[in-house]
Amino acid sequence: MINMPGKKLFLSLLIINTFLFTSCAQIDDSKNATNTIASEQTIKVKYKTIHAYGGWSCPDNLRGFPAVNIKELDKVPVVNDRLPTKEETQNGTSLMYFDTTEIPGARPLDMTMPRLARYYSKYTRKNELIIVIQAVVAENDTVVGFRYLNGGNGSAWFGEISFLSDEEIDQLEPTPFISIEKDIYAPPDKIWDVITSVAHARFLGEVFGDGTYNESVWTAESEVHVKSSSGKIVRTGLLSACWVDLYIQIDYNIDGYHYVEKFLMLPNKFTNSTQLLIVSGPYGKDFKTKTTEWQNWLQKVAAIIEVE
Repeated sequence: MINMPGKKLFLSLLIINTFLFTSCAQIDDSKNATNTIASEQTIKVKYKTIHAYGGWSCPDNLRGFPAVNIKELDKVPVVNDRLPTKEETQNGTSLMYFDTTEIPGARPLDMTMPRLARYYSKYTRKNELIIVIQAVVAENDTVVGFRYLNGGNGSAWFGEISFLSDEEIDQLEPTPFISIEKDIYAPPDKIWDVITSVAHARFLGEVFGDGTYNESVWTAESEVHVKSSSGKIVRTGLLSACWVDLYIQIDYNIDGYHYVEKFLMLPNKFTNSTQLLIVSGPYGKDFKTKTTEWQNWLQKVAAIIEVE
């Protein structure tokens, strides 16, 4: 999970649902505002500049908020016309819980969710297509909670996002993501070593039709070079997140086409195993073929660990 730097503004109680981790983006308490639904037009007038602080990103929350095909937005759970209950912020329906006895001015924005929007992420260095599932107003500040299409969640200030028009949405292609997982009987550090090892890179790449494999120094914000079987660089990605023994995210921008690979390692101390989750995509007609390739890749990772 990425925590964006920021100062702490007053908020008596804000619970953010991340399932794996907890991080808080805090906003001003509005004691004089009424507990009514605020209009989008009013907020646009009030919002003068982008807030310099606040916001958080949990792209690794693949369990709580899995990847979404934008053609299936009707399946995304949301809360409309009211603030969510505490339970709804813990079951994947919403993100932020506001205690109105502590923050009487907190109120939902007058907008039907979910809504597609664009948000520039300084981590992935691209305009992310996000699904806004919550917008809460407190005096002059409005914070929105969203889901990444490729899984995970985050928040932003209202002025930092741009909602898509109906015409723009109609022009979007489907975004089917591959989401697979496997329990491997090894600690996360062993799995990490296999995934990032130069010695195993070519062997793992053999499962893909083009035989490509990754090379990188495996530190945050470094490049990932995708090489052909002959060693030629065919494309380059960005390690937007690289947390040792926990999470890897590689983002690619190939002539405007945004593609991502996510690897999450969740240890289970009771079974001495680690659940390795992979999200990649979006894909097109090659979805089934790529799913098989990634499944074979997982099997190879497990096989390497068993031998070692």
